[in-house]
Amino acid sequence: MTTEAAGLCQFYLDRGILPPRYYNDAIQIALCSCHQMDYLVTWNMRHMVNIYRQEKINQANLEFGLPSIKIVTPEHLIYED
Repeated sequence: MTTEAAGLCQFYLDRGILPPRYYNDAIQIALCSCHQMDYLVTWNMRHMVNIYRQEKINQANLEFGLPSIKIVTPEHLIYED
């Protein structure tokens, strides 16, 4: 955990992007965002793989000077010919 990730996590919670009961999800997203990961891969369809929530997350990331992150299920990264 970094100070920056903790601050970003709290920002997500304060803005209502994620409710406090999903603190662990907020931490995962904040850590991936702060480490400038391109993708966060999860099966959490309800709270994390949600296009509307991702827009809010990425708006918050921009305010923090961080790049956007894509939150996807493993299926989105599987490439088959």
